[in-house]
Amino acid sequence: MGKIAVIFPGMGYTKDRPLLYYAGRIAKSCGYELIFAGYGDVSWDKEVLRDHEKMTLILKKCIDSVEEQLADTDFAASTDIVFIAKSIGTVVAAAVAKRHGINARHIFFTPIEQFRDFTDENAVVFYGGKDPYADPKAIEQICRDKNLEAYLIEDANHSLEVNDVIKDIENLAYVMRKVSDKINDRSIYKFSVIARDGSLESLSGYRGRVLLIINSATGCGFTPQYEALERIYRNYKGLGFEILDFPCNQFGRQAPGTSAEIHSFCTSRYDISFPQFQKLEVNGPNESELFGYLKSRQGFKGFGDSVEASFMKKKLRQESPGYENTPDIKWNFTKFLVDRAGNVTERFEPTESMDKVETAIRQLVEK
Repeated sequence: MGKIAVIFPGMGYTKDRPLLYYAGRIAKSCGYELIFAGYGDVSWDKEVLRDHEKMTLILKKCIDSVEEQLADTDFAASTDIVFIAKSIGTVVAAAVAKRHGINARHIFFTPIEQFRDFTDENAVVFYGGKDPYADPKAIEQICRDKNLEAYLIEDANHSLEVNDVIKDIENLAYVMRKVSDKINDRSIYKFSVIARDGSLESLSGYRGRVLLIINSATGCGFTPQYEALERIYRNYKGLGFEILDFPCNQFGRQAPGTSAEIHSFCTSRYDISFPQFQKLEVNGPNESELFGYLKSRQGFKGFGDSVEASFMKKKLRQESPGYENTPDIKWNFTKFLVDRAGNVTERFEPTESMDKVETAIRQLVEK
């Protein structure tokens, strides 16, 4: 069936209103087939949002109605699925996806608090700072608890509007740029890598987490950084942090073993517990697509001024004149920091202080 985008309306907020209309147009321009969900003869008014018992009954009716409408849709045959939802529709979309195991990416506009019970990490949320029908503080906390990518529109109401035409247009453009990024998946989540056991693993499984991605080696002068990396991992993994370690033998042939041998060395010597993948190349014609993308987002900015930095500068000037003019990985233990939205925010050379790396990680996980 190809790619599917399902539009879930809100209370009185139909598919023709700005947020859903333009998000749908973006999806359609990207090759998605649009499906418009509806809630049959279910009726309500916005005051129902303040009555939990009535809201629960209405939600059940809406979910049942949408499940009936989508019963013949073969989601399993689709190559990509996006659920775009507003208000009450965010609960319906999340519930339908969870109940039926639909692997959808979610775009949620002004969710109501009940979406907490169904949504997963695979969602981006837009909410207003002055929403009269959903407590912004509660939505913010849910997004934190669920590790959701969230964008607050200051002073906006339940339609993400501030009653100023120019400002509303500016906010709509901002939101739609983010929506376009999500629908096009301009992030690391579009890549798959080879796990240590040889299976193919999609990085989409790490949505909503802060990531530190490393190219490593077992026989390098920087190999003892594994000790600090494991300490950092144990400190922050409970806050939605992961380290993804990719051994690489391109620098001084300092990772000569098999993936199994490398993992055995790292676990026995440094007791690492973070995910370690199969060896790959990070530069040249056979470079990993993931590392090509990482380099395109964060190029080389220098080694700094430490003793180790002076050594690396001298070494590379001799071996690779002009090295500083390319984004290529220069040596083992280059590190890329990725935020919860999949954006590559920083690059750390192996000469960078691990204290500085930890500080940057802490700032992201505590955001």
